[in-house]
Amino acid sequence: MSIRSANARLLAGLIAWALCCPSAWADEHEAESKSSTSKSSADGATHSTTKPKYPPYAEALKDFKAIEGLIKLHQKENRVYAEIDSHQFNHDFIVLISIARGIGEGALLGGMTWGFGDDWLWQFRKVEDTVQVVRRNVRFRANKGSPEEKAVHMAYTDSVLFALPIVTKASGGGVVVDLDPIFMSDLPQISQVLPGFSFSSSKSSWAAVKGFKDNVELEVAATYASSGTQSLDTVPDSRGVSINVHYSISQLPDNGYVSRMADDRVGYFVTAIKDYSKKGDEDRFVRYINRWDLQKADPAAELSPPKKPIVFWLEKTIPFAYRGAIRDGILEWNKAFEQAGYSNAIEVRQQPENADWDPEDVNYNTFRWITSSAGFAMGPSRVNPINGQILDADIIFDADFVTYWKHEYEQFTPASIAAITGGPLDLEHFQQAMEHMPVGMRHGAQCRCELHTGMARQLAFANIALAASAAPVGSKEEQRLLLQGLKEVTMHELGHTLGLRHNFKASTMLSLEDINNPAKTEKVGMASSVMDYSPPNIVSKDQKQGDYYSTTIGPYDMWAIEYGYKHLSGGIEGEIPELKKIASRSAEPDLAYATDEDTRGIDSDPYSNRFDLGKDPLAYARARTRLISGLIPGVVKKVTKEGEGYQRARQAFGVLLGNYGQAVFLASRFVGGVEVNRDHRGEPKERAPFVVIAADKQREALKLVEEKMFSDKPLEFPPELYNHLAATRWYHWGITMPMRTDFAVHEVIAMWQDRVLDHLLSPLTLDRLYDSELKVPAKDDAFTTAELFSRLTKSIFTELDNLKPGNYTNREPAVSSLRRNLQRIYVKRLSNIALGQGGAPEDCQSLAYAELVGLEKRLDEALAKKDKLDSYTQAHLQETRDRVHKVLDARLTFSRP
Repeated sequence: MSIRSANARLLAGLIAWALCCPSAWADEHEAESKSSTSKSSADGATHSTTKPKYPPYAEALKDFKAIEGLIKLHQKENRVYAEIDSHQFNHDFIVLISIARGIGEGALLGGMTWGFGDDWLWQFRKVEDTVQVVRRNVRFRANKGSPEEKAVHMAYTDSVLFALPIVTKASGGGVVVDLDPIFMSDLPQISQVLPGFSFSSSKSSWAAVKGFKDNVELEVAATYASSGTQSLDTVPDSRGVSINVHYSISQLPDNGYVSRMADDRVGYFVTAIKDYSKKGDEDRFVRYINRWDLQKADPAAELSPPKKPIVFWLEKTIPFAYRGAIRDGILEWNKAFEQAGYSNAIEVRQQPENADWDPEDVNYNTFRWITSSAGFAMGPSRVNPINGQILDADIIFDADFVTYWKHEYEQFTPASIAAITGGPLDLEHFQQAMEHMPVGMRHGAQCRCELHTGMARQLAFANIALAASAAPVGSKEEQRLLLQGLKEVTMHELGHTLGLRHNFKASTMLSLEDINNPAKTEKVGMASSVMDYSPPNIVSKDQKQGDYYSTTIGPYDMWAIEYGYKHLSGGIEGEIPELKKIASRSAEPDLAYATDEDTRGIDSDPYSNRFDLGKDPLAYARARTRLISGLIPGVVKKVTKEGEGYQRARQAFGVLLGNYGQAVFLASRFVGGVEVNRDHRGEPKERAPFVVIAADKQREALKLVEEKMFSDKPLEFPPELYNHLAATRWYHWGITMPMRTDFAVHEVIAMWQDRVLDHLLSPLTLDRLYDSELKVPAKDDAFTTAELFSRLTKSIFTELDNLKPGNYTNREPAVSSLRRNLQRIYVKRLSNIALGQGGAPEDCQSLAYAELVGLEKRLDEALAKKDKLDSYTQAHLQETRDRVHKVLDARLTFSRP
């Protein structure tokens, strides 16, 4: 064949291919000319010797179904490709992750927002023959074109998550890539909360692939595999745990949103950016509040509807009986927006039964009702990590929220008691707890909403109190309790979706008397903010009963919404003077604010509490313990029905005792307490940042603790009660059988006594008391560590001064068993302090030593008396004296040069 014929045949073939595949010709021609090599023949002609680098577009996507949307997708069975246009390279996309179907364990609950740290901004970047998926680092910035910008660029980098090979080229410079390497992987790092499990790509598949104009919605049925040695009640076989993970990818809105600067006196979640162009001697952080882009339709009008309202959809899974209370709770916030200048800022719509959109879709804000047996509610939102604009929010309620009777209430452990009283009480154990947590979860763990961990218990307490009262209320009243509680929790979670943080000082607005005055509470609520954790308002039979929960938002809520959403002019910087003016009201009593980092076990402010009520927490503790003491004796008959077992009696007793202990613990926080204020210098009614709790108030608190927890009188319940506290007798999955089926009376009461002493004698409490002696003027009264030790020893060992001649028996001992246990706990803690274990101030170690010396003398005197003691008391006092003696001897030996 001649060279001319060969060239003619080659040309004819190329023309025929181009006619068949016109869209691919232009795309492939350039790549082919660059990638092919030429080889000279004997007569000088050249021939292409290699194939095109990429297969033709039509060939590569043969049998794939095209899905139009923000990013064009192509799906064929279990393969999904993305067609990335040339203009989409180096462009920001926000990626939001949710758990569409969970496993009812831990954080893996259907409907939950997922992610560690900031919401993700992604870019697609073309690098030679791959497309890199890059998570942008948005935490650092400087003015464009400035020397600082160059320094930031050198100091901080983005994270390249994936490098995707190009499948084929599309028209206009676009490319097609395979999405499997991204999404068929442990992209959300779920294995961090499922130890021992790893992502299995062979067992995972695409559950849904949808495209829309402004977003694409991808859902992966992700399977995590393990060796099968673990057992999960909610999973049939732990060798394959399937979790549907939903990814929503959308463009950042370009709508002229103006960020608003944050102020630490008003509780908003913030987006914090370190700005190296920031001048002055302050830190370089710029903090924006997280809020919706709410703009007036008529900026000049005093009251105007918004251009675009905030719309929440009630998911069709919500029971009909609860929809009204939930709708009312959401719309209640319109009162605050009206004060800020907006009419009908929030709308509520019902999801139609035939709706085919996904609740996880970024275009829909939803109120979701799920069944995960977790008994929780939460209101997360997703935020633009550059400017703080809220883009999407979903409130999630678990059906178990309204289920009061829990097997978990049948038993107590030191860990469960610590959990409901603030966690670690000293810095060392707090730091250890943080270190055991994955790094990415540490910040979120300290400011997440945990209302669900206590609300079901609080509703259980309310129902038990109503049932066990002298004149039990009817089902209508119980329904009112439930619907009021449901509305308050809805208001609370909706507040989170508007950007608001918790306010645990809100409960100090009204006295207990005013809280039961409906004329006041229907206007301002029972607390200044629904962002507190409120217990049910239950009063004794001799008092007037008001509402059980707040039915409206409070003054703080109004003020916070004004700060965050009031229409202001002048841009970010121009708004600041007016914002400072609004925030300067923070010293007003109704606007008191303290949040999560003020209310941990290690924090000092006794007015910042979870689940307390009223202006004076001591008054609340006194009223709550009095109420419970009156309910416990008759609880068995009141909560068990004819023909039923007695398991509910045990659950009810656990709830009542837990609330009793929690109330006393709140009182103990006043000892060594320091009130914290957030006032700024020069604002009206300015207060000092720290105010030591008055000595008389600390003494009052300690007296309450002595009477309600250290005395055995309020804890001596009728013997027949203990014999009716039956444990669950079922034994199957989903049920945790107590180690002891009978009730461990001494152990449980000792746990609560130990927890209260743990706070009173923790190194942090002793440090604060010791420091307060310098913070209070010498001429003023102060509660000292010396007084604390003296008071505790006197009250806990008061029997040593009151042993009178008598016939003590083992059935009627001189020192009761509950008191003997308390004394052992106290001597152990006092001994540890004296021996320098735990980090208490050295002066406190000396004081503890002196207390033990005096206690040894008093024990010797008691044992030397001729009074005939019972066997228990005799043995206890002898053993305690010997232990004290050994500790004193060990300290002298230890401290000897």
